[in-house]
Amino acid sequence: MPCPLNSKFPQLNLSTISITRLCIVLFALFFVIYSDQYTKSIAQKYLSDLSPVSFYSETVIFSYAENSGGFLGMVNEYPWYLQFFLLNICVPLILLYCLYYLLFKKNLPALHITTLSIITGGGVSNLLDRMINSGAVIDFIQIRIGVFKTGIFNLADIYIIGGSFFLGFLLIKK
Repeated sequence: MPCPLNSKFPQLNLSTISITRLCIVLFALFFVIYSDQYTKSIAQKYLSDLSPVSFYSETVIFSYAENSGGFLGMVNEYPWYLQFFLLNICVPLILLYCLYYLLFKKNLPALHITTLSIITGGGVSNLLDRMINSGAVIDFIQIRIGVFKTGIFNLADIYIIGGSFFLGFLLIKK
């Protein structure tokens, strides 16, 4: 008798992946990871020893930071073991599931595949950054508009947040 959970998850059958879907996923992942890692390497090379550099009347600020506490340092206040669990166990498991879903979920529209691939690529790039930089992610962008001021973030964060909003819009529109 098959496990009842199997009916809820797409089946793992490599022959069901279309070449088009695979190309969309791989291209989006490659583009996002490469562009994010490239901008982080530029930030590390040119900003790490500088004080913040601003443009457009201090609207865009480039400032080097190494963040070991998740998106905008959100888990900095948690005990180390919870930080480790969330960032080193939960995040990779979620990203693996996203890849699994992208490749094996039937009847996903191309725009959903592209958007979720961009979100996943941002997550993978930040995870890769954590692996390379002893648990830290390189952040270097900050936006200030009037009294509104963001935390310091990176291109992967833009892909994740922007993609999440767009995917939410697509799902609501449906």
